[in-house]
Amino acid sequence: MRTIVAGLAAAGLAACSASPPPAQYPQGPVVAGDRSVATSRSQQGPFKPDYYLYACTPNFSNRPSTDSNGRILNYDALVVAKGVILAASPVNGACMTSGFGPRYGSMHKGIDLQARPAVPIYSAAPGRVLEVSQQSGFGYQVLIGHGNGVYTRYAHLAYFDEGLAPGQKIGFGQPLGMMGRTGNATAIHVHYEILTGNYNTPKKSWGLKANNPLDFPRWSGLDKTS
Repeated sequence: MRTIVAGLAAAGLAACSASPPPAQYPQGPVVAGDRSVATSRSQQGPFKPDYYLYACTPNFSNRPSTDSNGRILNYDALVVAKGVILAASPVNGACMTSGFGPRYGSMHKGIDLQARPAVPIYSAAPGRVLEVSQQSGFGYQVLIGHGNGVYTRYAHLAYFDEGLAPGQKIGFGQPLGMMGRTGNATAIHVHYEILTGNYNTPKKSWGLKANNPLDFPRWSGLDKTS
């Protein structure tokens, strides 16, 4: 955790991405992390979270409030959950296609993010890989434990990053795989969840509480500008 905090505390703003999200909104600058290339999964990776997140379309399930350009108003690139610093979106150049909350008669326990073409998915915080599996609903999915009863899930991946396995320590921003359409998915995207609770029960991740990534407080080290 000290590595990620130190890297992010010295963060500056990088240039805008040349590839806009599919809704054609301008891509915001990114929060610069440690620029060194990680030599192992336990070190900080190359991912730098997008400074802004946009809605893909004007209307979709649980669409959060946006400005006139479709930029989500209560989005912060880095948030804090029970003392753990997390990326609110684990992907670059994506926009939101579905928000957190009730959807079609059931609870949507995360946010859906889409990019065209598909892009890599990264670990949202340091931790330990708990699950690398294929499931009927989530398809190829990864679950990471970050300590303090905080977990993140990444679902519908096209494939896993080579060598990714349960039990591995992983740093902030390490590649997990590629955005995909496996499992119960109608389009290429990543389903991202921030979960809290006790994983060490018979229900494992199914017994954890789902949280809206947009509801957590902004990390104080993120010097946000508009």
